[in-house]
Amino acid sequence: MLSFKNLTPTNGFDSGNLNNARQNNYAWSMSDLGDYIYVGTGRNIPLNIIAAIVPGVQLPALISANPIDNLAEIWRYRKDGSLPWERVYKAPVNSGIIGFRYMITHRPFGGNPCLYAATVGPSPQVLKSTNGVNWFVLPDSVLQGNSSRAMVVQKGKIYMSTISEQDETAGALLYSSPDPEFYPWESLIDPDAPGFDPSKNPTGPIWNMEVFNNRIYVTVSDPNGAQVWRTNGPEPKLNDWTLIVDRGFGNPANVITLATGVFKDHLYVSATKELPLSWLIPRGCDIIRINKRDEWELVVGGNPFLPASNSASGLGSGFNNPFNVYAWQIREHKGKLLITTFDDSSNMQLILDTLLANRTALEERIGSTVTNILIGIYRSIVEILNAIRYPIGFDLYTSTDGIHFSKVFLNGLNNRNNYGGRILYEDSSKCLYLGTANPFEGCEVWKVNPKDWNPKPCNDDHYKGLREIRKIMVKNFRVMNENMPAVLDFIPKHFTQKFC
Repeated sequence: MLSFKNLTPTNGFDSGNLNNARQNNYAWSMSDLGDYIYVGTGRNIPLNIIAAIVPGVQLPALISANPIDNLAEIWRYRKDGSLPWERVYKAPVNSGIIGFRYMITHRPFGGNPCLYAATVGPSPQVLKSTNGVNWFVLPDSVLQGNSSRAMVVQKGKIYMSTISEQDETAGALLYSSPDPEFYPWESLIDPDAPGFDPSKNPTGPIWNMEVFNNRIYVTVSDPNGAQVWRTNGPEPKLNDWTLIVDRGFGNPANVITLATGVFKDHLYVSATKELPLSWLIPRGCDIIRINKRDEWELVVGGNPFLPASNSASGLGSGFNNPFNVYAWQIREHKGKLLITTFDDSSNMQLILDTLLANRTALEERIGSTVTNILIGIYRSIVEILNAIRYPIGFDLYTSTDGIHFSKVFLNGLNNRNNYGGRILYEDSSKCLYLGTANPFEGCEVWKVNPKDWNPKPCNDDHYKGLREIRKIMVKNFRVMNENMPAVLDFIPKHFTQKFC
């Protein structure tokens, strides 16, 4: 078997409607039921971000579609390959559901397995299917916010976190139910409860969740730096949480987390700098690991432009690459730790095209001189990336000890439009699947066989190749830092969270 087998002969699944297929940007969630793998998509994610800048913004052809359809879909694929991809759900018209960010398989009360898919839209919704074909929106009057962020199963219950992308003061939203079809969601963190102690409960938006050491760990975004909390027992209780890590792993610039995973008695957590600024001025992600004694260490992090770091691996932020803005998935599979990234280099052309398409509007806001400087900066970056033959596309790194990393590939599975390894999923048969984020052609799904890999040790190749881009960014940092916020003022911050 090949190390990587592409299961999507048509990007975005829909071979009968290529315009529709292209709009399935993200393989945002994945699970399995019986003989099938199921994928919940995210639709037109960057397009919706850019369209939020101002009404009537000129969308670059690079990500535009005609007609635009933001209604999310669920597709399935027979694991043995005997049947092609088929769509099993399309969000209803006017539902506002642009994606299914999380999907899990759960056996209520130890019975038959069911699929549960959580949405991104005007309000968080959960769909249930017992056969993968018929999907039902479950009744709810409890869930707050508008977007799911994470789901786990612990002690026979589904735990789900949501966030409010319109209300940054909404705080920690965490719920549980043994089966939300029959048992209403129970809200688990109530700051208005008698005796509530903010020092003993998470209070910020919960971005990730993981079961580790028979406890539930959650990661919380915070303007003073991301946090990691855990329950003191197997299940959450009022004032029964412990703060493990805060202030962004020692770097307050790390304000959000985008991936967690368990490997060899450690919980790994990634952190990302402020968005959307880090897409425009790329800064690499950091990764820590936490042991069962609540001790943590920096595994990947530091200055992404230096060939050495004080991290345990010796690798700086982003695996020595500032364009690796996220570590997007962290998973264990057959004795190996796997980490995929979001490589922002793919967006340099998109940013340049967007600036060019909206040059007149930008000149009216920040002046022609600054507009031309910004266009010149991104034009130079695009030219250098191509001149040095930078491997545009997301990266995949692996480790057998959780400290020393090797690179499996750096080029988005030989597709520069695959800018993110959005999902890694191990099915019930211990087979591994990888779903990509690709807003230019539509997402892809690959079956992975790490046994055949021949990864190469990480080194400072990125540092050497990116020196010229570093010089440009250092030289123009003041101009970029002062004027990009003026551009970003157009973008409601909640739209940035839909991008992750």
